[in-house]
Amino acid sequence: MRQVSKYKEYKMKKIFTLLVFMSALALNAQSIRILNGSTPLNNGDTVFVSLDGIDGEVSTYLGYQNMTENDLNFRVRKEELVINHETTDIVFCLGECYDGTLSAVKEILAGETVASTDGNAFHATYAGEGDAAVVKFTFFLTDNENDKTSFYIVYGNGTSVKPVDFVQTLRAYPNPAVRVVNIDYAAPASESYLVIKNLTGKEVYRSAVSNTGKKQVDITQFNAGVYLYGVEANGKMLCTKKLLVK
Repeated sequence: MRQVSKYKEYKMKKIFTLLVFMSALALNAQSIRILNGSTPLNNGDTVFVSLDGIDGEVSTYLGYQNMTENDLNFRVRKEELVINHETTDIVFCLGECYDGTLSAVKEILAGETVASTDGNAFHATYAGEGDAAVVKFTFFLTDNENDKTSFYIVYGNGTSVKPVDFVQTLRAYPNPAVRVVNIDYAAPASESYLVIKNLTGKEVYRSAVSNTGKKQVDITQFNAGVYLYGVEANGKMLCTKKLLVK
């Protein structure tokens, strides 16, 4: 009897382990897959868009696919990670367009594929003056926000520093800051400046920089509030991020 009990206990542990594993898979499920042409994107993939030669607007079209046997309701969320709001605007569309951060509820039928050429395809439109930007988009189910897939669109130009380089390098710390702030940056070698502006667009700091480095900025004369900092090259801001001064 003791051996039978041990066997039952062993089987119960195996079943429990399997259930936990299946629950973890369900938690990380991605019922909607994003398509760049006919190529599937993995969760967290990046789409790079060149701004060279672009005058005004550029649109990026992506398809998406229901990987399940059920009709699904979903929404799309936009997160602007790096953007110069003074010069740049990014809207996204799925049949209808949105300049906010969240789409209306959309439906995709069981097994349906919406190609990038379809009227209801996803597309993001960049409108601006050539400033770099990084935007994260997430497709998620309305009845289970853990069932989601995300991707990034990075907009940049042909400067000697790639968009992903200066986006990843640009960092202010401590942030919030009180007396001084350190800013890591990457920039083209010529005619580049580290610039800080307040939210009205008034420039409060400018310093010539080159290549990759770090600047320590005295902010004791700054008023408390939110500022935008970034690298300017050849008269254009490559990207901007927020700095909080206490």
